[in-house]
Amino acid sequence: MGLPIQKAPTFRCKLSDGKEVTFRPFLVKEQKYLLLAKEGKNSEEVLNATKELIHSVTNGKVNSDKLLMADLEYLFLQIRSKSIGESAELKLYCQKPSCGGNGSVRVDLSTVNIQFPEGKVDSTIKLSETLGVTLRHLTARQLAKTDDIENEGDKMVYLLKHGIESIYDAETVYDTDDIQDDEMTEFVESLTLEQVDNLNTFFENVPSLQHTVEYKCDSCGTLNESTLKGLQSFF
Repeated sequence: MGLPIQKAPTFRCKLSDGKEVTFRPFLVKEQKYLLLAKEGKNSEEVLNATKELIHSVTNGKVNSDKLLMADLEYLFLQIRSKSIGESAELKLYCQKPSCGGNGSVRVDLSTVNIQFPEGKVDSTIKLSETLGVTLRHLTARQLAKTDDIENEGDKMVYLLKHGIESIYDAETVYDTDDIQDDEMTEFVESLTLEQVDNLNTFFENVPSLQHTVEYKCDSCGTLNESTLKGLQSFF
């Protein structure tokens, strides 16, 4: 007769698009993914560890590659809070230039949410009288790949190629998923700098995981305020 194996509780949370996700806490065998995410040397390593953990605790029902970065980080934080506690003590550097000390703050992870830009940013951008594009936010996987692109110009081209969902003219709408990569590169490289600036307005207003905290420096006593952004800020 085998040993009894307990059944883990399940929890729910909603992502930025309103979709509800069901997950369980991670188990001892999965704790390694938390450590890998904490100690990852680059965003690709952190993303892979996060992806593996989410895949395990959602029974493979969530495709992390298709999540926005803010949703991926938020879901991971919810999993962490239900697995090892809803509060975390963080050590942050003092912002006083001449100090070099740090202070501690305890954060209730249940209060950390995805922040949305103020006002609606139009995803359809008119480039000329007869040409325009519809934009989409990049997934966490797509953003992680930009770490491997050293040239800033190449990085901008990559972001635009994957951030344009469709292109339209006076007669046709072209789905960019059906367009060859070299054709998309040619289209993006034909844009003027003014047109790129207009597109960047959309990309600069993405939902993000962030939380503002106040803490006192243990060395100089200065009261600091800091906005935590991104998953690794909450370890």
